[in-house]
Amino acid sequence: MILNAVEIGRLTGRSEPLNLLDRVLEKDSNALVALTNVTINEEFFQGHFPGNPVMPGVLIIEALAQGCEILLADSQSTLKLSQIKKARFREMVKPGDQLTIKVKRKLEDEFVFKTEAYIQNKLACSAELAFS
Repeated sequence: MILNAVEIGRLTGRSEPLNLLDRVLEKDSNALVALTNVTINEEFFQGHFPGNPVMPGVLIIEALAQGCEILLADSQSTLKLSQIKKARFREMVKPGDQLTIKVKRKLEDEFVFKTEAYIQNKLACSAELAFS
């Protein structure tokens, strides 16, 4: 199932500028692969950091959470992010990067997800996200 940014916004309830996912490439009931295009025009680059623009980690986590929310949209419950565990930031995300967001439901708990963000094939961020 491929979704564009408008369809993603409808599923997550987010609008610009907080709709961080640009496209969903693959989706089934337990996993999702999506893309986020990071451009120099993003407002957060004005202050984070002048002369060395870096995407804030909280926004990378937000993009991962939005991927989880798309998977949760199939369930009839309204769930919100409740815990961020084991978050690790390994690469700086810069303007011009394209993040590949990978989300996988942990089988032992349907509301806990293993999430990863890649720049090309390099792991930029990973976290376990729980919803309640």
